[in-house]
Amino acid sequence: MSEKKYSQKVLTAAVERYVLTPTQCAMIRQDAEVIGMKRATVMKRGGGHSISLARTCSSCWIPFSPHYKWLYSIMLELTKAINEENWNFDVPGVQQLQILKYSPLQQFWWHFDTFTGSDRKLTAVVNLSDPSEYLGGGLQVKADIDNGQFMLEQGAGCWFPSYIEHRARAPIWGTRWVLVAWLTGPAWR
Repeated sequence: MSEKKYSQKVLTAAVERYVLTPTQCAMIRQDAEVIGMKRATVMKRGGGHSISLARTCSSCWIPFSPHYKWLYSIMLELTKAINEENWNFDVPGVQQLQILKYSPLQQFWWHFDTFTGSDRKLTAVVNLSDPSEYLGGGLQVKADIDNGQFMLEQGAGCWFPSYIEHRARAPIWGTRWVLVAWLTGPAWR
């Protein structure tokens, strides 16, 4: 049996066009409102979280519960396939999913989702909004993006290594909703 030749794409992001249906996106947004949106925090290097001017959007956490098992399963299964094709990282786990809501003037400045000692390996951002619901804003990743033309579509997701710098620009008008997943594995060394 021949072994698959693997060539790692270090600074590449990958977009999957059909992660969630519009109905699923709407349901997740409604659930987020019921869970309760609060001012998003940033992760501190030594542990814990704090409020920061760098991140001004609202957020809530999707619980690890039977009701959301389907959503966690989708994110893990798609990550497995996209990861095998692009990076081949050891990512057996996922942190709690987060919903973010960006209104005008709300953004998250350039940042990384991991650092030495962190177990975050891959970041996934799924657009929960129809492009007609907002103007401007959106995810920017400092990487080549495979299938980037689909990134703004409702239900499309963008995966990238958590060590790649990225930001969320503020919409000029309307509201942009996203689902964020951090896929985990052994800590970076």
